[in-house]
Amino acid sequence: MTSLNQHLLTDTKFPANHQSDPDFTQCTFYPVKPDQKALYPTGDDPDVLTEIYQPGVRLTCWQRSPDTKAMHYVNWLTERGHLLPLRLVAAPEALTEQLQKDLPNHPGRASFITDIVYLTEMFTCLFDMEEVGLRLSLLSQAMCPRFHVDRIGARMVCTYSGQGTEWLPNEAIDRTKLGRGSMGLPDDQSGLYPLAITPNQIDTGDVVIMKGDAWPGHEGQGLVHRSPACSSDQPRLFVSMDVM
Repeated sequence: MTSLNQHLLTDTKFPANHQSDPDFTQCTFYPVKPDQKALYPTGDDPDVLTEIYQPGVRLTCWQRSPDTKAMHYVNWLTERGHLLPLRLVAAPEALTEQLQKDLPNHPGRASFITDIVYLTEMFTCLFDMEEVGLRLSLLSQAMCPRFHVDRIGARMVCTYSGQGTEWLPNEAIDRTKLGRGSMGLPDDQSGLYPLAITPNQIDTGDVVIMKGDAWPGHEGQGLVHRSPACSSDQPRLFVSMDVM
């Protein structure tokens, strides 16, 4: 895995954005107390993603609405109901050609690919990488339905269709109830988090970066999250990228 930069990238400049709908959606972080919101930065400027380097921050969220043409393609893919899961390791400059080979042709495909490549450029820029591990999937059932942490340094996720990633604030959880510590009980019965808390959920189209358990100096303290419910009637199309 590429070593993560140890300093806050206050001067990071992402690649110039392509045209997108300016009507940004809102992430709802109601279980987070006002004095803790700085630990989960959100905003409609992509530079908010650089806040992931701040000590104590486990999640950053860029609130946005993807390009309309890209979303037309997304809607066609979900209505079509079939997409072979894509997993690859590639540099941003090689990704366009690869996705053109792997994704079915339909109006809006170019815009969809442009959006994914743009996110890849942002991610590799932020973590000073030449390549990224990318996954693109259309799901009819949750891939990781239990709350968990990722055993990696960091992951970017954008849900294009369906419900977004659910997550819990660190201040409200008992990590000993993760995995085997749940004693086989459902998350809402294991004592992992108080029943009075409703898990946060990332809005469709928003871009989130989550620290994992392997973040330097942050071992064992990754963001606790899970995949949302989905079905054949309400599938989920998402892209994720991992630090290599």
